[in-house]
Amino acid sequence: MHTHFNTRQRGLSMVEMLIALAISSFLILGVTQIYIDNKRNYIFQQNQSANQENSRFSLLLLEQELRKAGYRRVIQDSRELAFPAITVTGCGDFSAGEIAKPTANAQGVCFRYQRASNTELDCHGNLLPNNDPVTIRMEKTAAGELNCHVNGGPAATLITGINQIVFEFGVDRDADRIANAYLSAADTLANTGSVVAVRYATLHESQSDQVALEADSYNFPLTNMAAVTPADRKLYKSVQGTTTLRNIAP
Repeated sequence: MHTHFNTRQRGLSMVEMLIALAISSFLILGVTQIYIDNKRNYIFQQNQSANQENSRFSLLLLEQELRKAGYRRVIQDSRELAFPAITVTGCGDFSAGEIAKPTANAQGVCFRYQRASNTELDCHGNLLPNNDPVTIRMEKTAAGELNCHVNGGPAATLITGINQIVFEFGVDRDADRIANAYLSAADTLANTGSVVAVRYATLHESQSDQVALEADSYNFPLTNMAAVTPADRKLYKSVQGTTTLRNIAP
């Protein structure tokens, strides 16, 4: 009697299985690392884009709003007539003819103007009801928001993600409409002279932390030669600009 053995392989040997598992593990690790790197780069790009967009918008917004300062509906009216003395919440006392000054907390700027047309909107997006002077207060909050107040009223948030903001005020001391010096908010409040220009610098931070691919330093304001390297690995962007209050006339 002859015995026949089936020599066909019916499964994987232990060695083959271990080799397959090792190869699969390397493939999974490689794909996982690619996914993690792509996600990290995506988050970096998203936060970087948001910072750049916020920085551009902040410069545009501040320029757009500040260039209204001192506008008079009737140009023949003196500044003292168009802008009488008034006290506004968060801004303090405006003397007659004064149109721009630091906020009381030194974190923003207050300015006055009259509407240029019957369809003009304030910074809240509301229609200005008449030709009376409008007082705007723009300032940073502790939450990193740039808020706008109309005539001392409630706030409307315009920009978020602001780490720091600095305002300097160009003061004219000899009535030639040229700034003789740029002073800090505290120094401006303590000195006499008409504010004819406003210089501003904003430092924007990303919403997410630990997104910087490497330690990234920034200068704030841009004229500051001492660079700062943050420890939170957020993304930061510093920008600054200057607006001359062109509606001021002798």
